[in-house]
Amino acid sequence: MRQRIATLFSAFLLCFSIPANAQTTRLPIYLNHVFFVLDSNDYDHIFDSVIFQKIGFATVNQTNSTGGTWYGKYLMGRDSYFEVFNTKGLKGSSVGDFGLGFMTTTSGDIDHLQAQWKAEYKDSVNLDTNMIVNSGANLPWFYSVSLYTVDSSRSGSAWVMENTPEMLKSVGFTDDEIKKPLFWHEFREKKIKMKITKSLNRIIAVEIITNKKEFGYFRKSFLGFGLTEKNHSFYNDKIRISYTLADIPTSELKSVEIELVDSFNEQTLTLGKKLTMHVKDKSATLFFTH
Repeated sequence: MRQRIATLFSAFLLCFSIPANAQTTRLPIYLNHVFFVLDSNDYDHIFDSVIFQKIGFATVNQTNSTGGTWYGKYLMGRDSYFEVFNTKGLKGSSVGDFGLGFMTTTSGDIDHLQAQWKAEYKDSVNLDTNMIVNSGANLPWFYSVSLYTVDSSRSGSAWVMENTPEMLKSVGFTDDEIKKPLFWHEFREKKIKMKITKSLNRIIAVEIITNKKEFGYFRKSFLGFGLTEKNHSFYNDKIRISYTLADIPTSELKSVEIELVDSFNEQTLTLGKKLTMHVKDKSATLFFTH
């Protein structure tokens, strides 16, 4: 899913100060998905291990939207998923690029989030509507809100998204159901007309390495989303984003931890030259090296 084509490579650190005591009202959001770009060999073999058939639903998909076309591999869970590209599948991308796609739970929350973000922090933020091409017609797919930026050199991005009422109605939700909190697994189950039975529940933690310049972008974004900052982390009751500052040219994804509904024997899998996964009990963590 993607505000990415428009925002992934458009980042510049705006020099606005964030009030020390400002606190955006915490609207409920969770980390719906993480995307990352691998080299062609790692991309080709990332889901080769049979354990992925137990953890999530692995698939290959092409998406056509008014913002562009992209294709990649997906590991689907209940309320979170992974989206994996090589540089051919995501136009303009580079190996190591990544994005964090958060999601609201209630229709209309994204408008409140945008208004609160602008009022509290005085940042310039984008609110966009992404349209998907459906049976030859353009269907409003999702809204997204992100920090307005213009620099094209940044490798990481973050945004909050919300399915449009048109999209929710297209899969069978009623007006009354749309007014209530909805999680992604409810949308997916309604769309595919079956229960999600895979073990991947949701993404619960992410660790990034960033530099001083790009840290400003992430800090403004995460605080604007309503996360709390403490001890080199941004968090709410659903997700924790930890960071390390380093003298590097662009930000890097270091690890992603997922919560599982089933328990697995402890094991470490080599998924590629620069990617491993450690599994233990009801947790699995992807580790990236650069």
